[in-house]
Amino acid sequence: MFIVTTKISKKKAAAALVGLGVLIALCILLVSMAKSGDTDAVSVADTPPIEVSYKNIKENEDRITFLNAFGWEVAQEPVAIEEIVIPEEFNEIYEEYNKLQKSQNLDLTKYRGKTVRRYTYQVLNYPQKDDTVYANLLIYKNRVIGGDICSAEYQGFMHGFLMP
Repeated sequence: MFIVTTKISKKKAAAALVGLGVLIALCILLVSMAKSGDTDAVSVADTPPIEVSYKNIKENEDRITFLNAFGWEVAQEPVAIEEIVIPEEFNEIYEEYNKLQKSQNLDLTKYRGKTVRRYTYQVLNYPQKDDTVYANLLIYKNRVIGGDICSAEYQGFMHGFLMP
């Protein structure tokens, strides 16, 4: 019998847990897309342009105003604030998540290896949905660099900031 031990810092453990959470969320997205037969995320080109500033997102009010610009009503305080390290090398799941970001004219490849903050808000006005829905914002140096709207249910959904 072999026993292997390892030492891991709290920071690395937290980063691993956050990465696992993103991985689970992206798996849910892939399963729901495969189930519906839809392989494309919501396209910005399919909707009229929305005037939104992705810069100078410094305070809670700025984040709420950003989400309001897309028509989302959210709780006044985030349910979670987490630091996430965007991996240097994207696996298949990060590639899929970045496709969603690119459909919103955003791109996470510029932020590989960077530590960003994810703010998660509960969405209060998701159309025709009684389940819990969240808005995630990825912020780097007071700028929105990515994010999504997702369902908390097991085989839920994930899409960009535009309201369906």
